[in-house]
Amino acid sequence: MERGDINSIQEYRDRLANFSNEFDLGLFLYILRRSIVWLFLCLVVAILLGFIYLRYTPNQYTSRTVIQLAEDDQADKILNVQSISEDNKPEAKVELIRSRLLIGRSLRELPIKVSYYAKGQILTNEHYGSSPYQVELLSLYNPDWQDKPIDIKFSGPGTFAITYGGNTYDNLEVGKDVETNDFKFILSVSDWELLQKNQDEYDLYFIINSLNSLTNRFSDGLEVRILNNTARTIEISFTDKNPYITKDFVRTHANEFIRFDLEKRRQSDESVLTFLDQQIDTVYNRLKESEVNLNAYKQLNKINNLEGVSQMYLQRLSEFEGDIVTLDIEERLLNEVEGLTRKSTNEVEIYNLIPLVAGSKYETALSKMLEKLHELLIDREEALYSVTQDNDMIKVIDNQIGIQKNVILQTISALRDQLDERKTRLSTKLAETEGTYYNIPQKELEYARLQRLFSINDKYYTLLLEKSIEYKISKEGYVSNNQILEESRTPVLPVSPKPKLVWFTFILSGFLLGMLLIALRYLLHNKITSMNDIVRASSATINGLGIVPKFKEDIPVSMLIVDKNPRSMIAESFRSIRTNLQFFDKEEGPKIAAITSTISGEGKTFVALNLAGIIAFSGKRVIVCDLDMRKPKIHKGFSTENHEGMSTLLIGRGSVKDSIRKSQLANLDFITAGPIPPNPSELIISHRMKDIIDELKNSYDVIILDTPPVGLVTDAVSLLSMADYPIYIFRSDYSKKIFIQVADKLINESHIKVSAILNGVDMDRNRYSYKYSYGYGYGYGYGAGGYYDEQSGKKSKSGLFSKIFRKRL
Repeated sequence: MERGDINSIQEYRDRLANFSNEFDLGLFLYILRRSIVWLFLCLVVAILLGFIYLRYTPNQYTSRTVIQLAEDDQADKILNVQSISEDNKPEAKVELIRSRLLIGRSLRELPIKVSYYAKGQILTNEHYGSSPYQVELLSLYNPDWQDKPIDIKFSGPGTFAITYGGNTYDNLEVGKDVETNDFKFILSVSDWELLQKNQDEYDLYFIINSLNSLTNRFSDGLEVRILNNTARTIEISFTDKNPYITKDFVRTHANEFIRFDLEKRRQSDESVLTFLDQQIDTVYNRLKESEVNLNAYKQLNKINNLEGVSQMYLQRLSEFEGDIVTLDIEERLLNEVEGLTRKSTNEVEIYNLIPLVAGSKYETALSKMLEKLHELLIDREEALYSVTQDNDMIKVIDNQIGIQKNVILQTISALRDQLDERKTRLSTKLAETEGTYYNIPQKELEYARLQRLFSINDKYYTLLLEKSIEYKISKEGYVSNNQILEESRTPVLPVSPKPKLVWFTFILSGFLLGMLLIALRYLLHNKITSMNDIVRASSATINGLGIVPKFKEDIPVSMLIVDKNPRSMIAESFRSIRTNLQFFDKEEGPKIAAITSTISGEGKTFVALNLAGIIAFSGKRVIVCDLDMRKPKIHKGFSTENHEGMSTLLIGRGSVKDSIRKSQLANLDFITAGPIPPNPSELIISHRMKDIIDELKNSYDVIILDTPPVGLVTDAVSLLSMADYPIYIFRSDYSKKIFIQVADKLINESHIKVSAILNGVDMDRNRYSYKYSYGYGYGYGYGAGGYYDEQSGKKSKSGLFSKIFRKRL
């Protein structure tokens, strides 16, 4: 053979070996059709699970309200009083609304100290505002029994029993005090008929809630966000299983926020007024004392007016003494701040310090530090809702508070030192100025001094009275314009679960799960389904003779069916194989065809009989020899006895002529296997086997040998080596792909050029892809045909889904 021919053959093998390495659509659709029940089962299970999820998952409801932040203090605008209220930024208000402090205040306003529940087999419902009985807690002796269920059972309209902690208290009366070792309460019934109905269907119990557990529950469901920073609007929403709780809590929380904001502003004004009142009392006493002294001196010395005293010295002395008085007030202010700082233990006291320094010269130095201390105390108060006094977080905050106090005290000390230094300088200057008056008459100087003290005290007393009146007007004139733009409503539709989304998710999950199972079956599929599998796995070293369609109808026991319907598809497939055999050996003379397979059940006897029958139709004399002596079947196919045959001929008993039997077809004879011998391998490889074959060649054109499966025993190797047509049978969807290695081993190691026939091919699946029988011909249009299933022998009918797939594809 020339090099060009070798290269062409090699290229052809490469093309066949690499043919259709991509996704095998035909196989996938075949597996899909066979797994369609699993796909629908996954969808049914998914729909069932979706129904269960929707049926037994508690609905979640959300109620919302919108608040707009604004402040309007008409007194501040009229009197020009500087506002000392806390920051009104939306971000700060959002954190306040989220705080456990404000949530706790709101919960105290709700009738939720005791919660009522009805427990079914799966779901538990909370009867907020709709319980047919009510528990009024009078005393709680043991806090450990908070947040734990207390079962209740009514035996009549006026009696009931409770069970908790393994103890049962029965014969308790409705409307009377009930006292246990842990608590004391009184129970009332508002709707006995509804209570009876609930008790028949559910297990009733109630829970005495602690503020901490309620705060945890409501803080988890609370959501606060800024809707519009420019418009200063905030949305408050709350999600819970009970729609009435969501509405009441959102409404109460919004109102409590507005009330709390107003209280904080008024507390600030109260602090300023308290300080002013204290200063007024002090200055008033001094004013009264100076007025009494001045009048007494005037009466004693009969002085009405002093005009001889130098106005210059008088003005200077007044300024010095006025500065000293101012420094005294500032010193008292620092002393007041220092004293409150040292003894302050809560955020209200620190908050009261801020107004003390407002408007003073120390506002810049102290306000920010006091606000920082105020924030630390608020953090400590909120932390105590969740942890105990000994918690590390509390200790850290206490340490920060101590440091902040020290900074404030050190700042006050430095300011006091500066103030003392100024007072010393002013006192020195005052003494020097007064020394110049020694030459002035004593009466005139004393009168001037008393008049000066009276004027100073009167001035400051009037100033303090004015400020007190201004802040009282400011307090009464302040109205919080934080308003609710959108009231909370009782939600009708749940926000979760959403039926459409749930159905979509579960159905999609069921579909994906079904497709995953189909994909796994596709990936794990290790059966031979097409001639292409054989060619590809053997790198095209195994020749393909053709395919035999799967037989789906009842066939006679003889397994010879080509004579029953000569124009059927299965008969045409065997004619195609007969035609292909002629291309393997064109020499004249008798031919030997040895047929084997890997294991039993792949249909080699079926192929041997029908191939013999189709060759006999062409006018050639054909004989079939059953050499599968361990499991003979030829005699069953022709419904005859098996007393003598190949086993008796190979041991030299009887003649070939006497062993040959006629079939119902002209030109088709057969020799049965005979009695099962103990040593079939030795008989097959004996010289007698060759003699029998040579004798048969004298009478027949084609000798077909039905040999044992080569994957189980080696008997067939010698028969295949002497055959002109060594044929290897694979069965579609039965033979494993690893069986191809056995046939490939015969070619590469035993140098037997076997050709393959793929038996039992599902022609319905082949409609999906041409890959399953390319180049070998099928589907001649003569009606249904196929291969007899040796295991069941039942007729396989096309189902509804098969018809749908065929119509669409």
